[in-house]
Amino acid sequence: MIKLKDLLKEDSHKEGKMAKHDAMECASDSKDVSDMIKDDMDLPEWLEAKITKSADYMNSVKDYLTHHMSGEVTEDLDTPAKYSNPESKLHIDADITKMSKHLGKASQQVIKIMMDGVKGGRYDALDIQRGIEFGPLNRTHEGERPFMKMLWRKVRQGFRRYMPKGKLRK
Repeated sequence: MIKLKDLLKEDSHKEGKMAKHDAMECASDSKDVSDMIKDDMDLPEWLEAKITKSADYMNSVKDYLTHHMSGEVTEDLDTPAKYSNPESKLHIDADITKMSKHLGKASQQVIKIMMDGVKGGRYDALDIQRGIEFGPLNRTHEGERPFMKMLWRKVRQGFRRYMPKGKLRK
C-alpha cells in the first residue's frame, strides 16, 4: 500500500527539477517576447504591467537564490535596518510629514480637476476612469496613474450627485 508521506517525500525531490523547467520556459518566452516587441511599439498598459510584474517576480527569485540560499544574508529581512544615526530618523520623519502634506494638497487639486470637468459637462464620471486606465502612458510619470486611480476609487461615489439620475454616465 502507498502511503501519503511516501508520495509527498517523492514529490519533494522533483520540486527543483520542476522549478528549473519553469525558469527555462520563462527564459524562452522572455526571449520570444523581447524579439516581438519593437522599440517604437505602443503597448497597452495592461500588457506592460504584466511584463513588469513578470520581471519583478523573476528578479525576486534570483535575489532569493543568490543571497538567501547561499547563506549571504546575515540580518533578519523582516526587521528594518537601523537609521544611519539618530538625527537621520528625526530628519526623515519631518520630511515624510512634509511630503504627506504635499501629496494631500495634490490629491485635493486632482479631485477638484475631476469635479470641475464633470460639473462643467466636458466629460462624465466614467470618462475619468477610462482616461486614467486607457489613456496614453507618455502623459504621466511612474506612479502618477496608480495615484489617480486610487483617488478616483476614493471619490467615485461622490460623483453620482452631479450626474443625471445619480448615474456615472451622462
